[in-house]
Amino acid sequence: MSLHGRERSLLNLFFEVALIAVGVFLALLANNWHENSEHRTQARAALRNFADEMEANREATQRNRQYHETLARELREFLASKEPPSDDRFNKSVHFEGLRPVIFEHTAWDLALATQALSYLKPDLAFDISKVYTQQNAIQKLEDSFLASAFTPATLSSESLKGLAPAMEIYLIEVNLQEPAMMSRYEQIIPEVKRALSGEAR
Repeated sequence: MSLHGRERSLLNLFFEVALIAVGVFLALLANNWHENSEHRTQARAALRNFADEMEANREATQRNRQYHETLARELREFLASKEPPSDDRFNKSVHFEGLRPVIFEHTAWDLALATQALSYLKPDLAFDISKVYTQQNAIQKLEDSFLASAFTPATLSSESLKGLAPAMEIYLIEVNLQEPAMMSRYEQIIPEVKRALSGEAR
């Protein structure tokens, strides 16, 4: 093969290699764009789910605030009275309609963990959302543990609500500390989530 032919062959080879390199680069670029687009879509969906779920949990918490405060006050007055405690006086003094625990929804959190969508959010926002669900979980555990210990078949067969009044008062003291703190957390985080969602949509 002549020198000129070898030069043309090398040039063709270089050209083919360059085309392959450009093709690979464009494929990687397209794949990266697709992944980023998918991550943005998952992040938007997670933010919508978080906003809806936290608003529902805020409403559920707010719905029982007045009742929990009133019940705690009535229990305190009942226990502080010098009159002998009795079921009849309890029924007249305390307007007991159950403890009305808040059942917090957490499907958005579970889904975000399962799909790794939490990692596609800004770290500060993800951290703040995590704190909301951690605090909800703490309240839920408080409720569950009290209900499990106070309202067993054995307890209800041997004690009246009058007998449970001191335990309910102590429980409600903690509830009336935790729920306002939870409401404050919602007031702070929900607007953050909505702002992030609005920014993601643009």
